[in-house]
This record gives sequence, C-alpha cells and structure tokens, in this order.
Amino acid sequence: MIKVESNPCPTKLNPIGAKGAGEAGTVGALPAIVNAVMDALAPLGVTHLDMPATSQRIWQAMHPARGGL
Repeated sequence: MIKVESNPCPTKLNPIGAKGAGEAGTVGALPAIVNAVMDALAPLGVTHLDMPATSQRIWQAMHPARGGL
C-alpha cells in the first residue's frame, strides 16, 4: 500500500505563501501547438521541426517540401 503524506512549506516571498501555483495548466500548451503545426505540415512530407517553431522555421520546412516554391 502507498502512503501519501503532505509537508507544507510555504514561501515567504509572497503574501499567500504559494509556490508553483498555476504552472500545471500551461505545461501541455507548447507540445499541443507543436503537434498541431506538425499535423498541418504532414501532408507536405515534413517530419521534423526544431523548436521553437518560429514562422521562419515553418516556412523553411514548407519550402523544400513544396518543390522549392
């Protein structure tokens, strides 16, 4: 059996003592955006795109895939 314990240790750097509050909701955003970009580029044969997915990198990935257009 697994025993779960809590050891609260509030920070003194803010009035409510919170640490790491709210980051969990944003962790999946970047991978979701990159997956959407890759899904959009898949019909062009693009299989890899370096991060960060800037407009220039996306354009460069599309350019050779479309026969140099």
